[in-house]
Amino acid sequence: MAAKKSKSANIKDVAALAKVSVATVSRYLNGNFGRMSASTADTIKEAIEKLHYIPNSTARQMKTKTSKMIAVIVSNIDDFFSTELFKGISSMLESKGYIGVLFDSDSDPEREKSVLRSIGSQMFDGLIIQPINNPSDIQKSLVRTMPIIIVDRELDGSPWPQVVTDNYEVSQRATKYFMNQGFERVIVLTSDVNNAKTRMERYRGIESATESIELISVPEKSLNHAAISEKLEASLQTSPTNTLIFCLKERWMLEFIPNLIFKGIIDNKKVTATGFADTDITQMLEPKFKLISQNHS
Repeated sequence: MAAKKSKSANIKDVAALAKVSVATVSRYLNGNFGRMSASTADTIKEAIEKLHYIPNSTARQMKTKTSKMIAVIVSNIDDFFSTELFKGISSMLESKGYIGVLFDSDSDPEREKSVLRSIGSQMFDGLIIQPINNPSDIQKSLVRTMPIIIVDRELDGSPWPQVVTDNYEVSQRATKYFMNQGFERVIVLTSDVNNAKTRMERYRGIESATESIELISVPEKSLNHAAISEKLEASLQTSPTNTLIFCLKERWMLEFIPNLIFKGIIDNKKVTATGFADTDITQMLEPKFKLISQNHS
């Protein structure tokens, strides 16, 4: 004869063991301790542990209209900045009793819309997004209204709060610094400049500080490492002027700069590199680099 399956404890069992009402247990589970004593809260906690009670989160969400979960969309988890950004956001959310749930739009506007539709159909309490699309498309895809915060990439006409870096000013200042060090030309290594306001502002900042600028665009979807490396090396070898390679994100620094260091092309005299660094890896590759660091927390 098959063993009888033990019945899982429910909220009524917890209330009976703790000798309190179901409503009191419900308040405890929802973190509302104002209407109960510390000893009552301890008694309920002990009953939950003794019965191995696991609250039905779906039922509680339907009743309280809150999930304590925040959707976080980053543009590309292959980028160190995006992953570090999520870690910082997640840490802040957890300190307030929320859980961050990570989504990746993979630098694809249509994928971002699809992810937004999925988020809109679930019980998330809010959204933090490193956006690709404009505010109108974001709201249309999301369907329902929820609190939204924009991070990293400024959106023109955004109706939501935005947390962004002054990319124009910091890029301008960095370029001027290197111009004053004797570098006369800048090669900008970047993904499609027109695909993100962040890149546009960084490029504009560099452009405002020098007239001698060359743009090398790196396709994210169809990266041909050999072709980009050849183009970069050819540009460096055909120019007699001191050149700064300015990478608009760390991924491209780690992708293309180490080979130039290995070949002796980067000597920090005739050729050097800088860019936005989100980890310590690039600095360890070449301790003499002057980099732009970002705080994700």
